[in-house]
Amino acid sequence: MKTMTAVEAKNAFGRFLETVHREPVAVTKNNREIAAMFSMEDIHFLASAFLAEPLKEDVAAGRINVIEAMMQQINLNKRLEANRQAIAAGRGVLADEQYFDSLRKRALTRTS
Repeated sequence: MKTMTAVEAKNAFGRFLETVHREPVAVTKNNREIAAMFSMEDIHFLASAFLAEPLKEDVAAGRINVIEAMMQQINLNKRLEANRQAIAAGRGVLADEQYFDSLRKRALTRTS
């Protein structure tokens, strides 16, 4: 991965875009990596390996763009991991018949 400073990227934006078209570029400021720039071709390749099927279908149908889909998948993955940790710590809910009965009763009291 090539690296450019933020000043280099700003002052030679055309060269920066040409480089991104060939390979990802890390952008640094004060000797710290602050961003990365990828071509849309790279993003679509990453998305094909990362997105769940429903999000892939939404992108293919034009309902959302690939960047939005990637962000939704990241958020979903965070929630899944948090829930896995809660279950491992004994804070999960057993989804048995009693649980679903309680949900039905709650739903019925809201509609009546």
